[in-house]
Amino acid sequence: MAEPPPYPPYGQPTYGQPPYGQPPYGQPPYGQMPAYGQPPDPFYGQFAPKPGCIPLRPLAVGEIIGGAFAATRRNARVVLTLSALVAVLQALAGIWFGLSGGASGGGYHPGSGASLAGVLIGAVAASMLSGGLIVVVTEDVVGRRAGFALVWRKVRSRFWRLVAVSLITSVLEFVGLVLFVAPGVWLWGIWAVAVPALMIENPGIGGALRRSRELARGMFWRVWGVRALGYLVSFGVSFAVSLVFGVLTIAVAGSQVQSQFQFGSGGYHPVALPTSALILIEIGSAIGAFLSAPIKAGVDSLLYVDQRMRREGLAQDLQQAAATMRRD
Repeated sequence: MAEPPPYPPYGQPTYGQPPYGQPPYGQPPYGQMPAYGQPPDPFYGQFAPKPGCIPLRPLAVGEIIGGAFAATRRNARVVLTLSALVAVLQALAGIWFGLSGGASGGGYHPGSGASLAGVLIGAVAASMLSGGLIVVVTEDVVGRRAGFALVWRKVRSRFWRLVAVSLITSVLEFVGLVLFVAPGVWLWGIWAVAVPALMIENPGIGGALRRSRELARGMFWRVWGVRALGYLVSFGVSFAVSLVFGVLTIAVAGSQVQSQFQFGSGGYHPVALPTSALILIEIGSAIGAFLSAPIKAGVDSLLYVDQRMRREGLAQDLQQAAATMRRD
C-alpha cells in the first residue's frame, strides 16, 4: 500500500482542527505558538516531536544548518552514494573534455573551449543530485527513509523541469550579480526554494519560481541570510579540500601551475598543464562537490519546510503524518 504524502499540496486543506478546547497534536496549551516571523518559543519547542532530522515546528537558524548535517548522517547510504556518483561523473567529464581540448599541446589548457561541454554535463548532473537529495531530506523530516527507487522515480518524472529550473535560476542569478549586483542578490533570495518546491509540489517551471517567491515574501532577508550561511559552511568544506589538492598539484606540476600563462609576442598564452595535474585538480573538485552538495541541498530543503511551517501551518500536518506512521 502506498504511503500517504507527508506534505499536503499547496492550497489543500490540512488534516483538520482539534476538538474545541484541546491543543493540536504536539502543541502546548494556552496558545503559546510563536508569533509570525519570530523564533520558536522555548516552551512550545519542547512539545514538538522530532521523528527525523529536525523538530516539527518553525526552526531556528542553527537547527536548519544542523538539520542538513543530521539528514546526511541519518541517510548516509543513499545521500553519499548519490553524491559520490555525481562527483565521479563530473570529474570524469572534466578530465575527458580537458584532455580533448588540450591534446594538441600535450596536456591540459585551462579555459579551453572543449571544457564547456564538461561544465554543462556537470550542471545537469548537479541539478539531478540536488533534486534527489531534496527528496531524501524532506522524507527524513517525518522519519521516513527514502530509498533509491523513490528518489529515481521523482527525479525522472521531473527531469526536464528540474534541469530547466536549476539552469534558469543559476544563469539569471549569475548575470544579475555580475552586471547589476542587486538583482542577482534579490533573485538568489526569492528563488531560494524553487527546486524544493518543484520536487515536493510538482508544479511547472514558472509555478516553482512563483511558489518560491511567495514563500520568501515578507522574510526575504531571513531566507537569504540562512541560505548564505549554509552555503558559506559548504564553501568552507569544499575550499579546504581544494586547498589540499592545490598544494599537491603544485608539487606535481611545479612551475607550470605557478604560472599558467606565458608572455610572448601577441600577449599572454596559456600553458598546457600535465595530465597528472589535471587529474589532481578534478579529483579535488570532485571530493569538494561530494562533501558540499548534501549540505547545500539540505539547507534549501529545510528552508522550504521551515517557510511552509511559518506561513502555512505545515508543522501540524507533519506532526500528524509522523504520528500516523508511529501508530502503523
